[in-house]
Amino acid sequence: MVARSPDWETIPMAQGGDKPAWPLPSVTPKFATWSLGGGRPFGCNEKTCQRWHAGIDLTGAPNGALIIAPEDGLIAGVDKTWTDGTRALFLRTDSGLFLVLGGFIPGSHKEFGVLTAQRVKKGDKLGRIEGGYGMLHLEAYRADPNRSTNSRWWKDDPPPDGLLNPTNYIERMVGDSVSLLQTRQRLQALADLGHYKGDVGAAWGPAAIEALKQAQAALGVTVDGKWGPQTEDAIQVALKVQTPCNSLEDCAASPEAEAPPAGPPAKSTDAVGSLRIVGAVVGGLAVAGLTAALVITFRARSSST
Repeated sequence: MVARSPDWETIPMAQGGDKPAWPLPSVTPKFATWSLGGGRPFGCNEKTCQRWHAGIDLTGAPNGALIIAPEDGLIAGVDKTWTDGTRALFLRTDSGLFLVLGGFIPGSHKEFGVLTAQRVKKGDKLGRIEGGYGMLHLEAYRADPNRSTNSRWWKDDPPPDGLLNPTNYIERMVGDSVSLLQTRQRLQALADLGHYKGDVGAAWGPAAIEALKQAQAALGVTVDGKWGPQTEDAIQVALKVQTPCNSLEDCAASPEAEAPPAGPPAKSTDAVGSLRIVGAVVGGLAVAGLTAALVITFRARSSST
């Protein structure tokens, strides 16, 4: 079993803009939703891991693949030293993120005249992928004034200050919905549907499993207490019925949001649903307390940052 930091669930999800651009426009979206917090070097166990993966790898990129800006922002650094002889670019977005994009061909930013302290728009060309690296590594941080580079997440340390989980942010690049990956997200969803009455900040335990079974019964899916793809889709559909806005966060921030309709939540009839990204992520499979998700393709790299 791949080692993973137990602290990954404590890292807040990156928000950013509503519809960021997929930064590899010529590459079919492929990424691992369980990548953040994975052990490094890749394949290490709890004893041999030296640090934890601080980002997510967008894999399957051929040599020379174009890299574009996910959002409007300010270039905070170009041609920064990265893994395997590649380079990284830093982008401070107008939405409040500090993005680290690693895997550039050295000097490829020059083709497009990209300079430090330059303003860019979403979709602007930034550089090209180094084929030997074969992916774009993406990290997200709060765009604090003193943030000027990425941070290493060492094994015995807590997550770096300001580090954000980019999983839902990346999912929004290629679809309208995001996966419920963290225990807090799942407990909040069960609470919003009226099945969970406890602390949404608690660990996954018997109360959560019982609430999940109640939700499964109400939604007409297999009652097994496991958060599989069918359950995820049914809950997402039910939340859409109850929540007339794009996300739970949007509704929480909007006092004018409509009241949820009366009656039981809608039953899911789609085992794949709007969450499933063609060629990309396959839905999450939870194992009591762990909220890992599977991906079609994950490129194992022992040296990725």
